[in-house]
Amino acid sequence: MNLLKRTAVGVIGVPAIYLLIRAGSWFLLALVVAQAGLAAREFYALAGKARPLARAGIILAAAVPLAVFFAVEGRKPEWAVLALLIAVAVSSAAALGAIDSVEGAISRISITGFGIFYLGGLFSLQLFLRQGPAGADWLLLAYLATWCVDIGSYLAGSVLGRHKLSPVLSPGKTWEGAAGGVVFAVAAGWLAGTAVLGLFGPLTAVLYGVAIAVAAPAGDLVESVWKRDAGVKDSSGIIPGHGGILDRFDSLLLTVPVTLVFRFLAE
Repeated sequence: MNLLKRTAVGVIGVPAIYLLIRAGSWFLLALVVAQAGLAAREFYALAGKARPLARAGIILAAAVPLAVFFAVEGRKPEWAVLALLIAVAVSSAAALGAIDSVEGAISRISITGFGIFYLGGLFSLQLFLRQGPAGADWLLLAYLATWCVDIGSYLAGSVLGRHKLSPVLSPGKTWEGAAGGVVFAVAAGWLAGTAVLGLFGPLTAVLYGVAIAVAAPAGDLVESVWKRDAGVKDSSGIIPGHGGILDRFDSLLLTVPVTLVFRFLAE
C-alpha cells in the first residue's frame, strides 16, 4: 500500500513540478513559498522542545522567497540578501518580545532564526537558478540529479548494503548505497546535463554528479539529525507515502546551491 501511494504521488507530482519549473515566474514562486513555509512548520514542530517562535518563523520563512522573487525580477540580487537578513533580525526581535523567561532564550532565538535562514533562504535559491533562458534546464537538472541519487542509493543499498555509512545519524544508509548514488548522479549529469540539455561537457558532468552525490545525502543527514532528536520517523504525513516536505525535499536544499555554483562556472 505504501509503495502504491509513493508511486501515485510520483506520477502526479513529478509532472506537476516539471510544469511549474518550465512555467517559472509566479508558478515557480508558489512552489517555493509552499516548500519553505511547510518545511518551516515541520522544522519548528521537530524543534518543539526548544520552544521556537514557530508562527513568526513560518511566516517569515515563507516570505523570504517573495522578497527574493522581486529582487530577481528587478535584477537586484542584493535586495534578496537584505531581505533574508531583515527576516532573521525580525524573528530574533519577535522572539525576544515573546520570551517570558530568560531560560532558553539563546536557543529559542537561534532556532527560530536558523529555520528562516536554512529553509526560507536555501529553498529560495531555486529562483536564482531559474533565471535566464537556460534557467529552467538547470533547475530541472538539480531536481533530476537529486532524485537519481535517492533512487541509486536505495537500489544499491537494498541489494548490496552491508556497511553502515552513519550508524548514529542514519542507520539505514550504507556505503554501498552511497556508491550507487554516485553512479546514478554521474549518469544523470552526463545524460541530462551533457547529452540532452547541453549545459556542460563530459568531464564537468562527472564532477557535477560526484558533487551532487555528496550534497544530497548530506542534506538528508541534516534532517535525520532533527528527526532522531525529536524521536520521530517522518517530519509529517503531508505527502502520502513520502512523509513530509522535509522528507521529500531535504536533499534539494544543498543540491540546488551546488548546481548554482556549476552554472556560474559553466557560464
